[in-house]
Amino acid sequence: MKRKILTVLLMCALSADFTACGNNAAKNSASTKVSDEEKGTPTNYAETSDLETSNPGDLSREIDNVKEDEKAQPAETDNVQSEEDTLPEKTEESPLEMNSNAALKDWTITVTDAQIVDSISSGYIVFSPNEEGNKFIQVYVTAENNGKQADNFLPSFGMADDVNAKVLYSDGYEFSATNLMGYNNDLHDSNINPLSSQTGEIAFEIPSTVADSTDELLIQFSSGNDKIKFKIR
Repeated sequence: MKRKILTVLLMCALSADFTACGNNAAKNSASTKVSDEEKGTPTNYAETSDLETSNPGDLSREIDNVKEDEKAQPAETDNVQSEEDTLPEKTEESPLEMNSNAALKDWTITVTDAQIVDSISSGYIVFSPNEEGNKFIQVYVTAENNGKQADNFLPSFGMADDVNAKVLYSDGYEFSATNLMGYNNDLHDSNINPLSSQTGEIAFEIPSTVADSTDELLIQFSSGNDKIKFKIR
């Protein structure tokens, strides 16, 4: 009986040793795998760090390129501004005095006199302003045709390059010419041959406030974009 008990105890002890050895082996194997993985991790970290460190360099180069472009842009702007500054300013020519000649396309125009009147008469015909209290400013003009063909001066229905006239007053006020139909001295629709001239009158109806004022009055002749001005008061 004692032998059987001893045999059972011995077998239990051996079994316990085998189980402990198995657990130790499993632990050693697991620890070996963990250590191997831990050893492999630095390599992966190194690869990741290489990738991460390569990107900032590219970004910094792009940022430097952008900064260089931004630095170059103001220089171009400065060049444009400097070129604009060097352009000559367009200044409006001063009005001419009466009895002065001025060229306008194929015409040479001279203003010889101007007067303010209540009405204009021609024989039995009397021309009065349309509005009561208004007056006429009567401008005496000589027009010479320097072109090679006959042309109309101050046509009633003019095109862009035809000559037209207006009176300028104070801060931008403009008064158009009045066509005195039937008045022989009116220069409207005057057909003038080449190298010939004609003297006549151009009438402008103006308010009494303008007529009684002492402010400057100008007559402007224009043809297309070309303009000339004469001082008439």
